[in-house]
Amino acid sequence: MNEFLVELAARGMSAHTVRSYAYDLLRWWRFLAVVEVRWDRASSAEVRDLVLWLRRATKPGASRRRESAVTAGTVNPVTRKAYPGDGYAARTVRHSNAVLRAFYEFWIDERGGGPLVNPVPRERDRSGQRAGAHHNPLGPFTPRPRLRYNPRLPRSRPRAMPDEQWESLFEALRSDRDRAMVAMAVSSGARIGELLGVRGADLDWGEQLVRVHRKGSNAQQWLPVSGETFVWLRLYIEQLGGEVGPGEPLWQTLRRRHRGPVLRG
Repeated sequence: MNEFLVELAARGMSAHTVRSYAYDLLRWWRFLAVVEVRWDRASSAEVRDLVLWLRRATKPGASRRRESAVTAGTVNPVTRKAYPGDGYAARTVRHSNAVLRAFYEFWIDERGGGPLVNPVPRERDRSGQRAGAHHNPLGPFTPRPRLRYNPRLPRSRPRAMPDEQWESLFEALRSDRDRAMVAMAVSSGARIGELLGVRGADLDWGEQLVRVHRKGSNAQQWLPVSGETFVWLRLYIEQLGGEVGPGEPLWQTLRRRHRGPVLRG
């Protein structure tokens, strides 16, 4: 397992992605230990049983819920975003299957170890053959079928915030920093974790762009943001002293700047 994780890190995957792969593999190892099957002797039957167990199991942290136990698995009436439930979601099961298939592909194709056949199979076409087995390279490409035991994702309704709620949210923000951060997140569409890593050199004031490192691949990408965002950024940076260095984090705490001098006895 360690060699596979090192391979992922060498391919440029982020630490968060490698960590999520490690947790999926750890769950798989513990499941195989319970059913007393070695990892290199696992078959599609064990993968199927793991998927069935994940659909019925309760996540370990569910018993420690306190205040969030009331909203577990429900939908926020304002944002229409679902709260995490106590069970494993369909996306979690699909991610687990994808990780296991990638792990066995690594050992079978690149290391020549493990089982002879990947225990995470793909669905076969109508003729019963493996997809792409006799594909004509000059013909049109057809997408590969999904993994056999992948659950179908539930259809989700598009989420949107009415103008009245957006105005109320913006009025409730207490600083220009928070207004700049929210405006940048909404206008760019980037993840919050990606925006928190923005530094002074990642802002293009002339083209109104912000540079982020994408989750998973860690690739750099310039994203357009609204002109309103840069207005709030200018007001926020004025509070910091007028500038943010190229290597300095863009988002900084404002609490200490409002305190008076510390008196030492």
